[in-house]
Amino acid sequence: MEPLNITKDIIQRQIKERNTLQFERRYHVIDPFIKRLGLECELEGHSGCVNCLEWNEKGDLLASGSDDQHAILWDPFSCKKLLTMHTGHTANIFTVKFLPHSNDRTLITGAADSKVHVHDLTVKETVHMFGEHTNRVKRIAAAPMWPNTFWSAAEDGTVRQYDLRESSKRSQVLVDLTEYCGQHVEAKCLAINPQNNNYLAVGASGPFVRVYDIRMIHNHRKAAKQSSIPGLHTFCDRYKSVPDGAVQYYVAGHLPVKQPDYNNRLRVLVATYVAFNPDGTELLVNMGGEQVYLFDLTNKQKPYTFLLPKKCHSSTGELLSVCIICGI
Repeated sequence: MEPLNITKDIIQRQIKERNTLQFERRYHVIDPFIKRLGLECELEGHSGCVNCLEWNEKGDLLASGSDDQHAILWDPFSCKKLLTMHTGHTANIFTVKFLPHSNDRTLITGAADSKVHVHDLTVKETVHMFGEHTNRVKRIAAAPMWPNTFWSAAEDGTVRQYDLRESSKRSQVLVDLTEYCGQHVEAKCLAINPQNNNYLAVGASGPFVRVYDIRMIHNHRKAAKQSSIPGLHTFCDRYKSVPDGAVQYYVAGHLPVKQPDYNNRLRVLVATYVAFNPDGTELLVNMGGEQVYLFDLTNKQKPYTFLLPKKCHSSTGELLSVCIICGI
């Protein structure tokens, strides 16, 4: 590694905006800093594997979920356990999330029992239970712009949206991946863009990561509902829940070509984690069974077109295609 000259780098950062990201990466992860890292403390309280952690908005509280079906609230800076509650789940908890603008009062959990539960931490009670998913719930996402709304991704291949203001207390399917990827697809993770809460990234089984514009999906469904005639349903009314232009695909350029080889070796490609950077310009993807990728969302490359397999031919025999935004 070349010697650091922080004075020179600060000047370059001021006069060249494109050097900002390089400066941050260089001085946040350097050898002297790494060598100073050490174990601060251990937080003990769960009786099963800890599967998920989540910070509150201020960054002074930490929530954890475990195979023991309990959620624990911690003060990690004083290494204290503040609250323990049974969540009402009957299987392993895979995801926990604070609801924004709830003053850290509302915690949401998702578990292997296919349920999503909403808890009031001040009274240690489960106030809402949602059971529409039909397979394990792997991730919960929330957005500051919508303090009463959150989303869940599950291994039934669907992403559901919840609005706690709805009197019916039922969720709706926002995205159904089984319509496009087959009945065996599993949604594994999701994240909301922190700068523009209208964009939702979804990772699932397969090499592609999808970023949806939630506004376009809702507007499309509202328009379709208003224009539909009772008793008359067209192909588009029934099946086209995600309109054209509402989703962009991101994939490492070599993965679509290599996917058959991975399948032959029983090495499944699954996006197990997705996260936006703080300014929403980059998307980090952990591709289970492969590598970790960082996609630049602002400088997109020209889309490539991949022909789908023969089994995906339309009823007229016309070969369908899909446009992919390659990040690498």
